[in-house]
Amino acid sequence: MIETNIDNHGRAANLLPCHLTTTNHIIDNASALAAHIDAKFAAHEFVGIVWTTNGTHRVPDVKSPSFDDSHTYEIRFWRVISSDSADSTLAHEFRWVNGVGAVELTLTRDTPDAASEASESKPVSGWFHKVIYLQHQSAEGSDADSASEATSVQTGESKENTATKQMTAVEFIQQEDKYGNTVVVDQLFTGEWAQ
Repeated sequence: MIETNIDNHGRAANLLPCHLTTTNHIIDNASALAAHIDAKFAAHEFVGIVWTTNGTHRVPDVKSPSFDDSHTYEIRFWRVISSDSADSTLAHEFRWVNGVGAVELTLTRDTPDAASEASESKPVSGWFHKVIYLQHQSAEGSDADSASEATSVQTGESKENTATKQMTAVEFIQQEDKYGNTVVVDQLFTGEWAQ
């Protein structure tokens, strides 16, 4: 067996302290959740994903959601936060499940004033790590594009798509009690889905 020297210790330097605060809300349906977010956080841009009995749909804006409550069973709305935001908020997300209600998750940097912010629940401490994903580009396109992609796959040529969008998110990491390992507890979205 050949041992390779892989330096995984450099990743720890990317973990920074933070607080996760959760707040439960009694909200009956997805439309009411969208109205709640629009009324309370009108100054911020929220986008989301809706899971319905006829598929998963992107919601580009909570101000004009286009989903049917009778077919919706789960929804996830999040605030779009750019990497250059001066705010201490790292991620802000609402999750709703039909028949269960909604939960609001707010992840903030560990700053002196973060612990004193008013909230219904006590913040949980941990670390955060920002991640970026490349979004899948649908094969639905012109026949010329499909043929071009198929040709490049068959010939082994790599076709670089400069229009590929990125999705940003933040991982919330905590120390596991029994052995002291760190585990990714949750991941909150901060970017926008490509159209």
